[in-house]
Amino acid sequence: MIFVTKPIDLARDWFADASLSSEERKIWDAIRAELAATRTHVEDLQTQIRLLERQPIEDDHSILTRPEFNREVARMLAFDDRYGGISSVLYFDFERLEKVAEKHGKSVANAAIRQIGDVMLKHTRGSDVIGRLAPEEFGVLLMRCDNPAAWKKGEQLAGLLYDLLAEVHGCKLDVLVSYGAYTFREKGDLATGLKEAAQAVTKVDKPL
Repeated sequence: MIFVTKPIDLARDWFADASLSSEERKIWDAIRAELAATRTHVEDLQTQIRLLERQPIEDDHSILTRPEFNREVARMLAFDDRYGGISSVLYFDFERLEKVAEKHGKSVANAAIRQIGDVMLKHTRGSDVIGRLAPEEFGVLLMRCDNPAAWKKGEQLAGLLYDLLAEVHGCKLDVLVSYGAYTFREKGDLATGLKEAAQAVTKVDKPL
């Protein structure tokens, strides 16, 4: 936290009685102006910090739309490129999920989608990014996660989701869960990552 422990009285000209040349006076005036601007900036920062300290911490971990997911992943990957880091993306496909509404009604289909989101939010970190990419597709960006760890997380989530989607609101669902993982390298992009993850999918036809 930034504090100004001994405020400077910038209104006082410390060299008012000093014998300064016009050039020296100009330099001193410029220094005083810069100090005044700096103190104002510090005071503004202190005010912002005090306001933030009073605000409750909000959990913004949520399911994003595809455009939101794309933007957030691009931002995270740019951060990795700049500062070093390794991230992975999980691709999930829920085959026949769209047909649930036709067979069991829209309320059951919506409940299934909500439960998919709840599982993903509950079993990922707040720093991870989750998006619904299409009616039957989800993506999860796992920050600071290498390839073996990504596949392990994908396996865990797929097993939980398979069990969850076996029955929703008393209705037996016939949804096939598939998942794949891809780890980004230097200058990696989301489109390539999702394509590679989709090509590497493993289908779950029984609980893991």
